Order: sequence, then structure tokens, then C-alpha cells
Amino acid sequence: MIAAETLKDALRGGSRPVGCWIFLTGGDSTELLSHLGFDFFIVDHEHTLVSSRDLVDQMRAARGGGVPCLVRVPSHDPVPIKRALDAGVEGIVVPTVETAEQARAIVAACRYRPHGGNRGVGYPESRAADWGVAELEYPRVYRDRLLVAVIVETRLGVENVDEIAAVEGIDVIIPGTGDLLADIVPDFDSLSGYGGYHSPELDALVERIELAARRHSKWLCGVNRTAGGAKAMLDRGYDMVTATADNWLLMDAARQVMAELGRKP
Repeated sequence: MIAAETLKDALRGGSRPVGCWIFLTGGDSTELLSHLGFDFFIVDHEHTLVSSRDLVDQMRAARGGGVPCLVRVPSHDPVPIKRALDAGVEGIVVPTVETAEQARAIVAACRYRPHGGNRGVGYPESRAADWGVAELEYPRVYRDRLLVAVIVETRLGVENVDEIAAVEGIDVIIPGTGDLLADIVPDFDSLSGYGGYHSPELDALVERIELAARRHSKWLCGVNRTAGGAKAMLDRGYDMVTATADNWLLMDAARQVMAELGRKP
């Protein structure tokens, strides 16, 4: 849907948005969180069992509090990208981007042919163009308003991060610390405590991503699990961060209640 003010506008204006991941299906929890001050949501479609209908319900719920939604699609396959765009998301987050060729293909999947892309012309009937009511306006403004983010989360991706960040049409670079750490550590025990990893090798890989984003004037988005960790990222110069997720909030609050009652979950 076409919004008067977008997340991209906020970033251009120098704001540093704080967001929340949405992993739970259905709209109730999303609607509740939309009233609590978050600047954006990233709705996960990579690791969750959701459908396009679920996405529309979540976006409608988020609009209760005026919160824009980005969607992490399952991969750089153009089909889920096209469906998410036609549903009316304000941004796409693509995981495991490892080459500039993949990054260029992602941009092409987000654009129509007159603009160098290969996206199917479906806006006369798509929700993104208000079901066709905005069929004249939407193709003129969609590129300027859509946020395109990629996650660099493998050694190969880091090796190619400078070329990835140089691709025109990529707006945001996200260091994927969880998967990067999985490339380094020998077992799962070292992967506990997401958002609080301490590894010199991981820090060096993340720094390469950060420098590439800055070198090519891309916005940098950080993923964390705590307010303190998210604040540290903002203090370090990140342009936007996610500080938590809906399921983490529920789990952490439940654990706290049980701990206060002297019970173990």
C-alpha cells in the first residue's frame, strides 16, 4: 500500500529506526506490538510456516499503530519476492546473499521492465497499488519508496561484500552474525545467546561488512536481542536496528515470571 511517509524517508531524514522481528503467525500480537513504539517490523518468511495471506493479515495488524513492514523472504528466488511486493510490503530483506550477481538479480526482481527489472506488471490489480485504485501512481513511486536489504551471513558473502554493496538498488546491508558464527565455531554450544556473541574472528568479519556498507553509502542495519546490544550498535554508527522479536519478548517475560516464582521453565 502506498504510504505518505516511508521507512526510507525516515532514514533519509537522519532518523535511526528501532524495529522488532515478527516470527509468530496471526495478527493479534503484531497489532499489540504496533502500539508500543517500534518504528518498523521485519516479518519473517524464511524460518516460519506462513503464507501470503498471513502476511496480509500481519500488515493490516501493523497498520493499527502505523508501523511499516519489511519481509524477510525465504531466498533470492524472484517468485516470493514478487508476491511480497505485490502484497504491499515497504521493504524486502533477502537472506544469504553471497555475490554481486545475486544482488543485481534481487534488484531486478523488485523493478519493472522499464526500470531495468523483470517484475511482472500486476499493479493494476495488486494490493500494493491499492487493488488498482493507484495503478497510475504506484509505478511512478515504488522504486523511491521500497527499501531493499540484503543479509551477508557467510564467509563467501563477506569475501564479496564490497561488490555486493556496490550494486545500485541495494539500500541496506545487514550483517548476519548468527550464520557467520556458524561458519566459524565447531559446535552448537557456541551459538547460544543470540546477540551476545563474543568472537574476534566474527568481529573481524562484521567489520568488513560495516566498512563496505559505509564505503558505498548503504544504510547499515543491526540485529540484536537486547536493548543494550541494540543501543551499542546505534552508538557504533548503525542506521537502524532490531532490538528484539515477538517470540523472544514472550519467552523472556515468561521466564522472568517463573523465576520470580521460584520455578524453572
